[in-house]
Amino acid sequence: MIEFDHVSLRLGNFSLRDVSFKIRQGDFYFILGPSGAGKTVLLEGIAGLHSPQSGRILLRGENVVGIPPEYRRVSLVYQDYSLFPHMTVAKNIAFGLKMQGVDRHTIEQKVEDLLAAFNIGTLRDRHPLTLSGGEQQRVAIARALAVDPDILLLDEPFSALDPLTKEKFIEDLREIHRTRDLTIVQVTHARDEAMRLATRVAVIIEGKLAAENDVERIFNAPETCEVARFVGIENVLEGRIVSSSDHVVRVETGAATIIAVSDLPEGEEVAACFRAEDVTLAPPSSARSSARNAFEGIITRFTPMGPLMRVSIDCGFPLVATVLRDTVKEMGLTPGSSVRASVKASIVHLTVR
Repeated sequence: MIEFDHVSLRLGNFSLRDVSFKIRQGDFYFILGPSGAGKTVLLEGIAGLHSPQSGRILLRGENVVGIPPEYRRVSLVYQDYSLFPHMTVAKNIAFGLKMQGVDRHTIEQKVEDLLAAFNIGTLRDRHPLTLSGGEQQRVAIARALAVDPDILLLDEPFSALDPLTKEKFIEDLREIHRTRDLTIVQVTHARDEAMRLATRVAVIIEGKLAAENDVERIFNAPETCEVARFVGIENVLEGRIVSSSDHVVRVETGAATIIAVSDLPEGEEVAACFRAEDVTLAPPSSARSSARNAFEGIITRFTPMGPLMRVSIDCGFPLVATVLRDTVKEMGLTPGSSVRASVKASIVHLTVR
């Protein structure tokens, strides 16, 4: 459905550099990256607002570089919604249809259908500045869908929504994707949104494609240290494989030796990655678990996370664990407590440096 073929694009001091990826028909595709990475520029390239200096952008197999936005069957919704403040909700939704020359009766029927579908019928005669962020978001999506696009582009659609409204809108988007068979491309820096909605994910860092894969691989088996840290893997220890036998390797990091399951050869420069929730804590005097990796350490800090507690530990290297708050109380843990942190070898993911 969408293909970037070695696209390079310069805007002032920023540039996309040799970006290539494909988005399949019906994907809910997420583009992740830090602020200023180039995520919105990619959306605007698909929409036709920017043309690359080199490379091709293909829609449905056709190179659309040079083809105006109105001929691409693409709708783009910005994070500030970009509604026309002088128009009512109904007129905002009808705007694209009028620009296409659709007859009045069809426009009226389509607007009524969308008002009902998004449960905003009571807002039809109100103006955008009188609406809440969630209401404006619904109007913006309804306006985008009114022209029956093949592709819906969303630029951080949840950034201005409160948690309850965001939760409802995530479910709305999931339903829109399911019932309309739309190809949706959404950009964000929020990892949780991609984990809940995405079929595939690209990670853009400093104008370059850092990774592209399905959700499971991106978040649990990243290809580089840079991507591992961006997707929120708390423990990333760089080192070198010092032995490899029967699918089990030993990684020497300088501060610790990590055991992992891998077929990588001895001598490979790697990073051992594992998430905080995969770390088990126990008193140093307790019987050792079956985990191949165990580190003695001192707790340096607690960070509350709702029913969970993020525990920072000095093991001669910084290590982070996430446990239930009740577990912290039951174990009597405080800053300065000694603990044993354990991680199974099968959980440790190695990335090549």
